[in-house]
Amino acid sequence: MTIRFMPDGFSFIDCRDTTSEQLDAAPFHEVSPGPDFQQRLHEAVLNVLPESDTPLDLTVQILSERVIILPPDTEPDLAASMYHATLSDLEEPEQVLLQPLALPSGQQVALCFGIDRQLYLFLERNCGDLRFEHHLATLLQGTPSSHLMAAPSAQPSCLATQVTPQYLELALFRADQLVLANVYRTSQPENRRYYVLNTWLCEGLDQLNDHLLILGNGDPASRLHQDLRPFIKQILLQ
Repeated sequence: MTIRFMPDGFSFIDCRDTTSEQLDAAPFHEVSPGPDFQQRLHEAVLNVLPESDTPLDLTVQILSERVIILPPDTEPDLAASMYHATLSDLEEPEQVLLQPLALPSGQQVALCFGIDRQLYLFLERNCGDLRFEHHLATLLQGTPSSHLMAAPSAQPSCLATQVTPQYLELALFRADQLVLANVYRTSQPENRRYYVLNTWLCEGLDQLNDHLLILGNGDPASRLHQDLRPFIKQILLQ
């Protein structure tokens, strides 16, 4: 079972034999921003937490644009300092977490992200043994190495993007190695198009030979594929 947290609510997902379309369509429990948000969020989670005679095997998945990528051997204290130095605009105290990742190419990285500290303590207290992960991991681990080497240039590049109704995630691979990743919170097709094309231009990618890989299901991914076809020749929709 996975609890997915977004800035305005959460959903519970049974991940056994679940497709990405079902993940995006899972019932979402919205908690409106405002006074006592954390208290109301805690109460909402407890009200819908599945009852079980045995402890649930729970993963907490954070959907947020607040994430940085670090070397896999970064010490937790240094990671927290780098996270706060990079993302210093949040007033609420956060619990900074590290998620080690092994990419399909064999490259090792760590995702560094935060969760509201009171929410973190609440989950630890009420849900027992937990695994914390960031949603960006699904893009980084779900980009097959075969796609990264598909470009015919001497230094092949692939910009992989994952499209969901609320987020756009981008990861740039050069010669099979991750060199850049960003997460944008947006539901607007024109914003998605801008973020992809701006990254493509700023990173000097070749519109004829380098590849764009779009991961996702349904209208958001199909719309992005359609919008970018006039600008990028090698587009793969998966």
